Amino acid sequence: MTEEPAGGRIFFSNVRRSLEEEDEIRLVSVGVDIGSSTSHLVFSRLVLERLDNRYIVSSREIVHESDVLLTPYADDMTIDAVILGKFIERQYEIALLDPAAIDTGALILTGVAVRRSNARAIGELFAAQAGKFVSVSAGDGLETTLAAFGSGAAARSIREANRVMNVDIGGGTSKIAVCEQGEVVDMTAVDVGARVVAYIFKGFGIWI
Repeated sequence: MTEEPAGGRIFFSNVRRSLEEEDEIRLVSVGVDIGSSTSHLVFSRLVLERLDNRYIVSSREIVHESDVLLTPYADDMTIDAVILGKFIERQYEIALLDPAAIDTGALILTGVAVRRSNARAIGELFAAQAGKFVSVSAGDGLETTLAAFGSGAAARSIREANRVMNVDIGGGTSKIAVCEQGEVVDMTAVDVGARVVAYIFKGFGIWI
């Protein structure tokens, strides 16, 4: 990436930048979550400040939280890349951001979505569209760990000095984590989720 003309912002990856000389770094970030039931994006502006020999996030401003899309499937084995691509493109327009302006971000595919035959191609497609991305296909273990820490269950196990169980019910799978002293000490996952249950009821003529 290069510097924008006439007073524009300098991109994070500009070859003329030296992180050794900067105490503060400003980034534009986007997170894309493609799950069994829903998909969504969050655009943020981050400020990183130097702390000794590393950088920490000192502030985070959410620029735009996308609409939530029911993850589309072309058939039982493939994610509909066309619909997802149009959805993501539209969210960039609403956020008034160009994909080229994104400094960093993360794409995560979870649950049943990651098992579809074209999941890897979907990840590569969105990573190419969305700038410099970390792309992750999260298995049950990583999903369970992320849920335990993201929900605050791990922190609560420290704060209350108790064993805390976190149950994450997703669209296609449900994950259970047991936390002690801020760590996940046991976990499991089952192939039961909101979307699966919905389709079971649909099969009986009842739509929920």
